Amino acid sequence: MKKQMLVISMAIIVVLLSVGSIAAQDNKMMKMGEMDMAEMMKNPHHVVMMAYRQNAVTFARVLWDLSSDGKIQDVDLARNAFAELKRSMEKMDEIHKSQMSKMGKMSPEMMEKMKPMMEKMAAEKVAVLVHINALEKALQSNSPNSQEVEMHSAALVMKFEKMKMPGEKMKMSDNHKM
Repeated sequence: MKKQMLVISMAIIVVLLSVGSIAAQDNKMMKMGEMDMAEMMKNPHHVVMMAYRQNAVTFARVLWDLSSDGKIQDVDLARNAFAELKRSMEKMDEIHKSQMSKMGKMSPEMMEKMKPMMEKMAAEKVAVLVHINALEKALQSNSPNSQEVEMHSAALVMKFEKMKMPGEKMKMSDNHKM
């Protein structure tokens, strides 16, 4: 009986230490150098920027829906949706630039740590801008090609979904998923 209690106690201690170790690793993974990702996600500027991103996703979905029947029923409405999509993208960029200018000079070590993330963000921005420019060009014509509008708006929705923040994927309930 004493031997069983000792084995059970040891097993419980091992489990508790393992859980504590895993929790500590999760905290370390959420921190990037001196920048705490969880804290950054609570920053009001980040929250507003994510609201604009959600707005952009919504208008990209509207464009996708408006063009999915093989014909754009209301071209003016599609152009208005695109204008809101573009405005949201511009606001996100303004907020990002403003925050980056307030951060000040980063240490070379921090710059090196952030380099892969910044390169990835730049590449994603270029990919999004390709679709934004193609939509703008398509919607400027008198009778926009619905297949082109559908293709580029669908690609934007997919890009935005791919760009979600890691914690955001887990937080969203089923009825709010994109």
